[in-house]
Amino acid sequence: MVGRRTVLQLLAAGGVGAGFAGNYDVLWHMIPFNDRGKKAKNRVWGNSDEPEWLLDSKTGKHRINSKFILRHTTDLQCHSECGLRVKIDRENGRIVRIMGNPYHKNCREDYLLYSTALSDSARFPGTVCARGNAGLQTAYDPYRLTVPLKRVGPRGSGKWKPIEWETFIDEVVDGGKIFADTDDPASKDLAVLGFRGLHAKRKEPMDPDAPEMGPRTNGLVFQGGRIKKSRLDFVKRFTNAFGTVNAFEHTNVCEVSHHVATEAVYPTRHAVKPDVLGAEFLLFWGTSPGDANFPMQTLGRMVAQARAKGMRYVCIDPVLHRGSVIGEFAEWVPIKPGTDGALAMAMVRWILENKRYDEDYLGHPNRDVALQHGELSHTDATHLVIVDPSHDRFGAFLSLDEAGLAPITGKPTRFEATETEWDMAKGLVLTNEGDEARVVIDAATGHPGRANEVFSAVIDYEGVVAGVRVKSAFRLLKESALEYSLDEYSEACGVPVKKIIDLAREFTSHGRHAACEFYRGPAKHPNGFYNGFAIHMLNVLVGNCNWRGGIGAGGGHYDWNKGRYDLKKIPGLSTKPVGVPLSREGVYYERSTEYRKKKEAGKNPYPAKRPWFPHTFNVYSELLPSAIERYPYGIDILIWHMATPLYSVPGQGNEELIEKLKDPKNIPLIIASDIVVGDTSMYADYVLPDTTFLERWVHIGMHELTLVKGTSVRWPVIEPLTGKTRDGRHFSLETFLIDVAERLGLPGFGDKAIADKDGKLWPLHRREDYYLKATANVAFADGEPVPPASAEDMEVCDLAPIKERYIDALKEEEWPHVMMVLARGGRFERAESAWSGERLGHPYRHRLNLYSESVATARHSITGERFRGSPQWLPPKTAEGFGIDAIDKAEQWPLQVLTYKGSLQTHSRLCSNYVLREIQPSNWVEISTASANEMGLRDNDEVWVVTPHGRRKGRIKVREGL
Repeated sequence: MVGRRTVLQLLAAGGVGAGFAGNYDVLWHMIPFNDRGKKAKNRVWGNSDEPEWLLDSKTGKHRINSKFILRHTTDLQCHSECGLRVKIDRENGRIVRIMGNPYHKNCREDYLLYSTALSDSARFPGTVCARGNAGLQTAYDPYRLTVPLKRVGPRGSGKWKPIEWETFIDEVVDGGKIFADTDDPASKDLAVLGFRGLHAKRKEPMDPDAPEMGPRTNGLVFQGGRIKKSRLDFVKRFTNAFGTVNAFEHTNVCEVSHHVATEAVYPTRHAVKPDVLGAEFLLFWGTSPGDANFPMQTLGRMVAQARAKGMRYVCIDPVLHRGSVIGEFAEWVPIKPGTDGALAMAMVRWILENKRYDEDYLGHPNRDVALQHGELSHTDATHLVIVDPSHDRFGAFLSLDEAGLAPITGKPTRFEATETEWDMAKGLVLTNEGDEARVVIDAATGHPGRANEVFSAVIDYEGVVAGVRVKSAFRLLKESALEYSLDEYSEACGVPVKKIIDLAREFTSHGRHAACEFYRGPAKHPNGFYNGFAIHMLNVLVGNCNWRGGIGAGGGHYDWNKGRYDLKKIPGLSTKPVGVPLSREGVYYERSTEYRKKKEAGKNPYPAKRPWFPHTFNVYSELLPSAIERYPYGIDILIWHMATPLYSVPGQGNEELIEKLKDPKNIPLIIASDIVVGDTSMYADYVLPDTTFLERWVHIGMHELTLVKGTSVRWPVIEPLTGKTRDGRHFSLETFLIDVAERLGLPGFGDKAIADKDGKLWPLHRREDYYLKATANVAFADGEPVPPASAEDMEVCDLAPIKERYIDALKEEEWPHVMMVLARGGRFERAESAWSGERLGHPYRHRLNLYSESVATARHSITGERFRGSPQWLPPKTAEGFGIDAIDKAEQWPLQVLTYKGSLQTHSRLCSNYVLREIQPSNWVEISTASANEMGLRDNDEVWVVTPHGRRKGRIKVREGL
């Protein structure tokens, strides 16, 4: 036997002994002939888990390993929300491993048919990214909260005590001097209104002098972070019943400019996506495949597959991301941050000047004509807009009355198509979107006519109609694009003129098989709306909507709110909440009492105290500052859910705001719903323990990128780790809302809360009373119920205990079909439904817009300036209208800070997943090689990054691609 001394002598003879001599003990046990500590289960595989599937060598069939349960649910480690296959120890109920769900489009291009038996799915693994794999560390985070906490010191002091659930509900509902037991002088004698006291004021006005603010119940605000679909529906059920308009998601700190710009062009849609697998050329703006966007892994996989077949793509981004630009068919075009609109409008200009747009497509003034010519969509390019600044309706579309045309009578004219033409559009049902009320110039007569009655209209028009100066939407786009030369656009964005022309030429060289895609990169700037508006124009100009290889709106989802049960309607609720939201979103400042009083006093009504946002929604960033400034009113109760505004909203983690937040007189009661005490929830008065995504219910529609119809179901694949109420319900956000609602006697909760399709009222006492009915709606959607779960489904997924526990939540005949939806992790249509020949299988059905009337007729609430209704290059500005460059002088601040989100983290909620941090322990201060050389910096140098408003320490990573 070789001893330790002999090994060291042999190593020394080879010249390496000195390097290892000090570590001989470790080295000796690295030799595979020796054991140290507990012996591994297997000499080859070590302590690897047993497989979940066992293969019968005789039959070639798989069967489940009886030691494990497999359940399919939906991820929330990022917004991709991929399907998961969760492997669970049958004996102790703990998660062993997380994989991808092979029945889910996110996880396989050739995802399995719904009818495929679970045992047959063993041969077809689904993929999931590193974040999804690490999900079990979120569930088993050692810092998980399992009981309610109440602060016993000042807000933010870190002093907490656990309290009983019933005590928690008593205190927040009944209010009073509930902090008399703390050592906080600011809270001891503070009388908190509580839910009951606030709800009792539901008939009192928030501000008697400004009735548009609504009732006092708007003093309850729900600020949600990553809250999704049917869970948000549940929350809004509570807020609607309570009587507050103030229920918000996090959207504006994420990408609301993207959504608003998209809806301006594609009404009713917040996102449209390219058909990656059918495309020949793609432009990715500020979103790199394989690193960003969602579903992230799906997009990366699609691009790799399409690239292998010759699809070419370009990533336009200030940063060259790892893995996004690979091989001869990919290219990176660097751009100055926030200047994407300049590049897009430069391309629009070149396309217009060189007649590279689809003129025939744009000339169709209505749906019927478009379909007759074999098109799959139509636009407002020919529709006339009032451009006389002195006109009362300046910026609006010209009306029939203003054009001297007769009002609409009877049914609108319809242009009949031939059988061949209708066969091309078979199953394509588009809407006219009010074309009958729009005016165009008839190309045949040169006279104005109703858009729905004209066969071919003039695209590029400027003139006078019935004494009113007008221009077509196309002409307004053209004039906007011509405001700057290609050289000026190039100077603004940093992209050479030649490259601009090359991109425009290539984009218009593939017919309908080219598309642009953008996400947060162009959108997360003060000019994000116009950046996105301009990018979308490129798709419109080539007419690629609904075509294979072009742009689509996705397949949609199976409705979870309607069908077997009506989850939207709240029995007994007489009126919906009313009033101006705290964020002042969706409301025009000019309709406020503040504006009227200033006008009546002869004052300039601008600026408003804080901005108003008539075109946007979920303005999360405005909630804390508005509440603290009591503008437009103060609030009484704030609920945070998965919310980290002090971390995620730029500027809100500053000392001044935090000090005001710590003063309970500004917001008397703050309740946080979270799984841990975080960097924002540490300032709450109470923290209620919530469930993780592996322990909760949510129903989510498929992302547009997948092009197919489907609804994923997130459901508790393990018993929640949180404590229980006295009647056995696990602590969660829903349990809290139900208990508060029942104490107050709110409609929509309690014994007669949910109506089924026959009018019978069902109770809502626990979260499953709601979500199982939502699942039944999915299971029976479109009049075609899914098949019943098989005996194998019930065994592999261990579904019988769920039915036994909640047997009274559904009708007996519904259970087999609901079990099937849970066994597959949702309901998904067949993969081939994505296409129908050369068109997409699920067409977008509304008119596309080159012009936004609602934007054009509104004013900026701070400057009073009109917004423009056409895409434009607008340099980034502050709310006061100052250019960003004018604030921080380049001579004093020579570097520009930009951020991006890596593919291993998701905001604040994955930093405790230790496996992900082993791959990348922390962020870097990344700096270009040129800048690093100028400043004498090297990798791993510790530096302070200083801005006019703060400083942050970090370590240097020198790199190219910036």
